Amino acid sequence: MAISFLKGVPALFIEREKLVVVGDIHIGIGEKYRNSGIEFPNDAERTGHEIMSICNNNDAAGIAMLGDVKDRISRLTVEDMRGMRDFFAQIADTDIYIAKGNHDAYIDAILSDIGVKATIKKEIVLSDVALIHGNSMPSEEAMKKDYLICGHSHMAALVNGIDRKAWLVARAGDNISKFYKKHNKNIKLVVAPAFNRLIIGSRIGYSSAKHLPLLNNNVFDLKKATVYDLFGNELA
Repeated sequence: MAISFLKGVPALFIEREKLVVVGDIHIGIGEKYRNSGIEFPNDAERTGHEIMSICNNNDAAGIAMLGDVKDRISRLTVEDMRGMRDFFAQIADTDIYIAKGNHDAYIDAILSDIGVKATIKKEIVLSDVALIHGNSMPSEEAMKKDYLICGHSHMAALVNGIDRKAWLVARAGDNISKFYKKHNKNIKLVVAPAFNRLIIGSRIGYSSAKHLPLLNNNVFDLKKATVYDLFGNELA
C-alpha cells in the first residue's frame, strides 16, 4: 500500500518517499486562546517536537504539510514569529515540504527570514500520491495519482458521543469526468484531520464538505466515503 495511517496520531506515512504527512498545524492559534484568558504552554514548540518524534519513530526522510502551517492569514505578530521559529527549530534536521494553504500568505518570506529551507508549492506531486491543501481544485496531473491527500476542513467524527479527529477516504464521484477528462478512475481522496491538538474540527457531513470543492462538487463521493478514527478503526 502506498500510504498508511499512523496509529494514535493525526498523521500518515507515504511508503515510497518515506514522508510523514500532517495537516493544518495552525501555528499561533494558541494566541487566540491566551487573549481570551486561557493559557497554554508553548504549543508551537510542543507541536514541532511531536511531529519530529513521529518522524524519528517511523524512520522518515521528511515531513509534508498539507497547508495552513500558520494560523494568522495576515502578517504575523512578534509572538507569531516566535512560534514559527520555535516550531521549525524542532524539525530543522529533516526535509520539509509544504502544500501551501489559504492561511499561508507570506510563508515563503517568513521561512526565508528565519533561515528555514523548504519546498513550498501549491501541490506536492509524488510518484503515487499528490498532496494539496484542499481549498481549491487540484491539477489534472494530481488527479492521475493513486491517492490525493488534503486537509483544510478539519475532519472530525462522533465517537462514543464525543467529537474526535477523524480521517475520511472517498472514491471518485459521478462528476469526476465533468471536471477532469484525464484522471485515475481508481483514485482515492484522503482528507486529513487537523494536527494541532487545540483543533478538534467539524463533524463530517455538509458543514465540513462544503469547504472542500472536491466533495462539494461530487468529484469524490461523500455519501459513500469511509471514515476512520486515529487508530484506523472504521466508524459507522
